[in-house]
Amino acid sequence: MKKFLLTITLCFLATTLFANGANEQESSEKVNLDVWAVKAAEVPIETESLANWKKVEDLTNVKLNWQLISTQVKDEQFNLIMTSGNLPDVMAFYEGKKGFSSVNKFGSQGAFLPLEDLIEENAPNLKKVILDDPKVKEALVAADGHIYYIPMLSALNAARGWFIRYDWLDAVGMDVPTTTDELYDVLVAFRDKDPNKNGIKDEIPMVFRRRGDDAFYNLGALAYAFDADPSWVVRDGKVEYGPAEEQYKDYLAYIAKLYSEKLIDQEVLTRAGNPRSDLFGKNVAGCIHDWFASTASLNDTLNSEIPGFNLRHMAPPLATASKPFTRIQMSKVRGDGGWSISYSNPDPVATIKMMDFLFSPEGSRLVNFGVEGDTYTMENGQPVYTSKITNNPERGFHESLVTNGLQWKIGLQQDIEYEKQFANEIATEARIDYMDNYIVEEFPTLSFTEDERMIIDDKFSQIKLYTAEMTAKALVGGIKPSQYDQVFSKLNTMGLKEVQAVYQAAYDRKYNK
Repeated sequence: MKKFLLTITLCFLATTLFANGANEQESSEKVNLDVWAVKAAEVPIETESLANWKKVEDLTNVKLNWQLISTQVKDEQFNLIMTSGNLPDVMAFYEGKKGFSSVNKFGSQGAFLPLEDLIEENAPNLKKVILDDPKVKEALVAADGHIYYIPMLSALNAARGWFIRYDWLDAVGMDVPTTTDELYDVLVAFRDKDPNKNGIKDEIPMVFRRRGDDAFYNLGALAYAFDADPSWVVRDGKVEYGPAEEQYKDYLAYIAKLYSEKLIDQEVLTRAGNPRSDLFGKNVAGCIHDWFASTASLNDTLNSEIPGFNLRHMAPPLATASKPFTRIQMSKVRGDGGWSISYSNPDPVATIKMMDFLFSPEGSRLVNFGVEGDTYTMENGQPVYTSKITNNPERGFHESLVTNGLQWKIGLQQDIEYEKQFANEIATEARIDYMDNYIVEEFPTLSFTEDERMIIDDKFSQIKLYTAEMTAKALVGGIKPSQYDQVFSKLNTMGLKEVQAVYQAAYDRKYNK
C-alpha cells in the first residue's frame, strides 16, 4: 500500500507540473478525457451519437471518451482500477448506501484531486452551489477537510411516502387513517370486507415492493410512528443506534401484530418480481410505502383495468411520537451520483470548467432535457419532453432519458421541471404535502478516517446484519416481545459501543469544532 501511495504521489506531482504548464498555452485542440461512469440504467447507450453531450464537448472544448459500467460490476471494477493505480481521467463512482466513502478514502491517499481550490479559482457555478452552500459543503467534505467529488444534486427531497386505496376506503366505509390504531382497523377491514368485490378473501392489506433490504427500508417507515429509528439518529447532540433504543421494541411489536394477523403480505421477505405492480395490478393490494412518482403512476396505468382505482397518499401514521414525521427523503446531495478528477488527469482546470458548465443554465438544460427540438420543446417558457422520451415504444420514461444522455449518475443539478414531468399530479401533491408537513432532518452524512472506517467495516457490518435478521424474525413471530431485550442486548457484545463512539467522534468533528 505504501508503494502504491508513493507512486500516486509522484504521478500527482508530475501531472500537476504538466497541467500547470499546459494551461499556460493557448490551444484550439480539444482536451481528451477518459471518463469511467456507472450506468444510470441497464440499457444500451451509444455514447458517440448523443447530441446533448456533443454540444457539451463543443462548448467546453473537451472530448469525453465514455466507459459506462453496469451497476452489477461497478464495485469490482472500481477496486481493480484502484489496485492497479492506472486511473481514468474522471471517475463517476458511488457505493450505494456508503455513498462516496471509498472516493474520499482514496482521495486522501492521493488518487483523486482535492477540488476546493480548483472550484474557487475556475468554477463560479460550482462555487455557488457547493462552497457557498453550508449544507452541501458539509455533506461533501471528507475527514481530511478536502472535497473530492462534484455531486449530483436533487431538486426535491421528498422521496417515499405512504399510499392507500381511497376506493377501498369508500368500499369499507372508513376514513383515511391517521394513527397506527386507525391503520390497524382499516387493514382489518381491507382483509375482511371484500373491498375488491370479487367474493374471495384474497386481499393483502399492506404490501411492499421488492424484498430484503428494500422491503425493510419501507417497512421501517412505521418505526417513526413510535419515535423509533431503524438506523442512526441524533438525540440532543448524541448519536444513538435506533434498534438499540427502547422504542424500537414498540415498532417491532406493532409490525409483528400486523404480520401475525395477515395484514402484511405474508411473502414480504421472499416474494419475487415487483410486488407493487403485481399485487396492485391484480387488485388485491390496499396500502404501501414507496416512491412517490412511480407509485402514483399506478393510477395512470391501472385505472382502465380496475374501474375506480384510486391510490393516494396519506400522512405518516402516528403512535407514541409527538407528531407524524418521516426521515426518509432524498438528500440534496445524492448518494448515487457524482464524479471525481483523478491524480493523472492531463488538464484539471479544463475538467473542472467542463463540470462547472453543467451547472450553468445552458449546461443544466443539456443534461436534464437535452437538445431543443429533439428531446424537448419549450412550452409556456418551460422545457417539455417530446414523445421521444415520453412515448418511447421500447423504453420506459427513465430508460428513454438515459439512452438519450440525460439524468446520468454524474455531477449535475436535477431540474425541478424534470421532477414535475417525471411525476403526475397525484405524486406532486403528495411530495409537496410531505415536504411541507412531515419530512424532518435526516441523519447527517459523516466522514470517517481510515481507522474509523476499519472499525465500521469490521463491527458495524455484522451489527447491521444481525439487526436485519432479528427484525425479520420478530416480524414473522420467531422472536416474541418478551425476548426483545435479551435478543437486542447482544448488539453491545458485538461492539456497538465502539462503533457508536466512532460515529459520535465523526459527528462532533463535523458540528462541534
